Amino acid sequence: MNIILVDDEPLALKRLNKLLSEHRGCHVLGISSDPLEALDMIERLQPDLVFLDIEMPGINGIQAAEEIRQLSQRTEIIFTTAHRDYALVAYGLEVMDYIVKPVTRERLDQTMRMLERRLLITLETSTALPTIYCLGNLQIQAMPDLAPTPMNFRTAKIRELFAFLLHHRGTPVKRDLLLDMLWPELDEKRGIANLYTSIHRLRAMLTDQAGEGKVSIHYRQFGYELDMHALLVDTELWQERLQRLTVLTPASVHDYEQVMNAYTGYYLQEDDYNWAEVERNRLHALWRKLAETLADYYDVRDAHTEAIAIYHRLQQFEPGLESAALSLMKIYHRLHNAIAVEQQYQRLVKTLQQEAGVRPGHEVNRWYAEWKAGKG
Repeated sequence: MNIILVDDEPLALKRLNKLLSEHRGCHVLGISSDPLEALDMIERLQPDLVFLDIEMPGINGIQAAEEIRQLSQRTEIIFTTAHRDYALVAYGLEVMDYIVKPVTRERLDQTMRMLERRLLITLETSTALPTIYCLGNLQIQAMPDLAPTPMNFRTAKIRELFAFLLHHRGTPVKRDLLLDMLWPELDEKRGIANLYTSIHRLRAMLTDQAGEGKVSIHYRQFGYELDMHALLVDTELWQERLQRLTVLTPASVHDYEQVMNAYTGYYLQEDDYNWAEVERNRLHALWRKLAETLADYYDVRDAHTEAIAIYHRLQQFEPGLESAALSLMKIYHRLHNAIAVEQQYQRLVKTLQQEAGVRPGHEVNRWYAEWKAGKG
């Protein structure tokens, strides 16, 4: 795996280079503290992976990532930064990961395992292995020719235990963290007994539903680690398909439709765990960007039926999304459907009032006022 490191802090570059040298198969092609120099290097060398700092002089990491997408579409990007505030912006750029400095060996190991797993996933293997579905309801597809079915857990605690281990798959989760999360009201002895029993039942359930040897739970470093031997996860498959998309053209529009439709719901939507919120928002931001891109593509080509369908689907997830409502209002106006325009505006007003006690923003209100004046 060929890698380029970009950071204006020499010590950070030195540490990251040392940590990567411990990973078999990793080859650092170049190191740069100048983002402009790094862009030239990336264009020439077309690396598999770039570790990119966000706050740098001249051109920051967010801007550099946008340039990298144009220079080398196959290159994965991992942001490294001392600030957590950039997380949602970073994920909106479809980067592979976001690591808060200082980069630790454990956190880097987790990222590299995720990357190795992603590189192993192909369209061929995705049709041959059991798959766990996390988008929408938690389900499992035991065989390729069978429809996904809900996973059956003996208790809600075991369900959350599995979901949390799945969320952190490939990384040991400390026992004390699991105790505090699942049984905060119990003393340590009773909590540990409950955890042991739940782990035992979870192992048996996974063997029964996924098959022998497909997935296992190991006790490591005073915690438990979910090891996915021969089991895929729909979020990884979905992101892999998203990364494979080329420039949106008539030839690729069907691929965009397929990836958009493969997003069947928020991450772990049925359970709404607080600890899953960042990942839930990240995945949804990726989908929303994809859906809006596709809707805009149809809209400018006057493919009104297709654009309307996508904007309505955006509203199903986010009823108060003003950009979707405004786009629909404009399309209905072009179709001379004044009733639908009015309905969209009034529905948005009601939704925003109920959800947040606010009214639509300036752009929506200005367009609506001009439309009303023109209609009269």
